[in-house]
Amino acid sequence: MEFFRALGPIAALSFDLDDTLYDNGPVIEQAEAWMVAHMRDTYLQTAMCDRAWWQALKHRLQREQPALRHDVSLCRRRLLACGLEWGGMAAAEAAMEADKVFAQFLEIRSQVEVPESTRQVLGALAERFPLVVITNGNVLLERLALDHHFQHVLKAGGGFAMKPAPDLFAQMTERLGLAPGQILHVGDDVFTDVLGALRNGYRSAWLNDHHRSLQALHRLPDLMLNRLDELLLLL
Repeated sequence: MEFFRALGPIAALSFDLDDTLYDNGPVIEQAEAWMVAHMRDTYLQTAMCDRAWWQALKHRLQREQPALRHDVSLCRRRLLACGLEWGGMAAAEAAMEADKVFAQFLEIRSQVEVPESTRQVLGALAERFPLVVITNGNVLLERLALDHHFQHVLKAGGGFAMKPAPDLFAQMTERLGLAPGQILHVGDDVFTDVLGALRNGYRSAWLNDHHRSLQALHRLPDLMLNRLDELLLLL
């Protein structure tokens, strides 16, 4: 743990999820591969569509509808429906099939392996601080058996812009009834988490467990963690 400025009293801890509490890369890769294979094997309309084709379609949709960049679930459903419509399926049927596929995708995407050390850290911290989640992702937290640690969970989408935009940070301060400076946000991403927290008045703890250079930062956090369990020193 390394401090870059005095932290001051902290009344609550806010956590990012993906790549902060667990390694998100393997499960996302698995879910993406499943989606491409499922759409190829199940629907004649997308039987010839490979991963590169789906990626290109996603980028086109996000260019045409910038709001989709702030809602990963809506973007995924639109992507699936658009792919089926491109292959000739009627729009209403494509939307229904997209919702079914998305529900399966979300279950696979949520098959995350959470380290036991993470569970222990959250359990110990929850005895001292209110814990909350601010995430741009869409993992089903209840599938991870972590939801009982958190008093509030806010996800981008549904009218909330992604971090580092103010939406989620402002809403969480309102829910907690605290000033932003009383909340320490913990996350791995130098843009969405560190810069997002600082821009919106939160204190920032950067989880740098991959030993990245400080030059990767847009602004210095209040503190840097080499491991999540270093947060226990706050107790």
